[in-house]
Amino acid sequence: MFKIIPALAALCVLALPSLAQLDETPPSPEDAEAAYLAYAEEILAGVTPDHGLMALEGAPVTLSVSEDFDFYSASESRTILEDLWGNPADDSVLGMIFPAGLSPAEAAWGALFTYEESGYVADDDAASTDYDELLADMQAGAREANKERVEQGFEKVELVGWAVPPAYDAAHHRLIWAKDLLFADSDGAHTLNYDMRLLGRHGVLSVNLIAGIDALDDVRAAGPDVLAQASFNPGAAYGDYVKGDKTAGYGVAALIAGGAGVAVLKKTGLIAVLLVILKKAWIVIPFAFAGLWRVVRSLFGGGAKS
Repeated sequence: MFKIIPALAALCVLALPSLAQLDETPPSPEDAEAAYLAYAEEILAGVTPDHGLMALEGAPVTLSVSEDFDFYSASESRTILEDLWGNPADDSVLGMIFPAGLSPAEAAWGALFTYEESGYVADDDAASTDYDELLADMQAGAREANKERVEQGFEKVELVGWAVPPAYDAAHHRLIWAKDLLFADSDGAHTLNYDMRLLGRHGVLSVNLIAGIDALDDVRAAGPDVLAQASFNPGAAYGDYVKGDKTAGYGVAALIAGGAGVAVLKKTGLIAVLLVILKKAWIVIPFAFAGLWRVVRSLFGGGAKS
């Protein structure tokens, strides 16, 4: 899950004063934003977006990237995730999409592509699942998981509810839902987890839109179009399934509640599922913000809360 919060680690890379000095003389939001953007420009000097047909290496998927979006390859995406945002190394990243014309350091959201060769996921339960009941089960599970989180030194996280209720497009085998999360140390600022899945013959393409809860309207508008950029290659589409193919052993409801993500969660470096939180006094940067001033202002007081 993603957590977008004011992070001291964000400021460590801004060529600003040390953490000790920050306590005494915090930079102005304008100075922090300018320093961050200068840092980002240096990191992203060799990163160039593409458009058109893009094969996702490691998945039987091709993207048809329109001029409305910018696509970054797997290696470029890792530069963004690891070098710019400070996340751990992760070779499961297949690529990222951002709004066209905006640097990853400034965009309000970014879409991360990964693929899980879990087998064919049956969609029989999509129409019959009670998603309010499923939410209640997930909330109970989150409360139970918080006990382990606290024991491991992490803060509690509350699943507040659906930011966008689950919706399954049976004609195109596309699944979209979003969770509203509240981390205990976020000072009331909510986090958006916006998830999309494209089901295939042999597995599931995951598209996670990373954003703050205040970007929900932008993400909700862009999400279906982002997912529509992807299609499985001939022979690998959902409709190409034949009896005897490997099956996942779960359906759409399990995808939302955990499903294939259970296995993925065990991969400690996967940014698409779990933000890795350091056990020190600061946290790794999970996402670039549209206007870093909001982050800095919140860090030093005065940030808006959802």
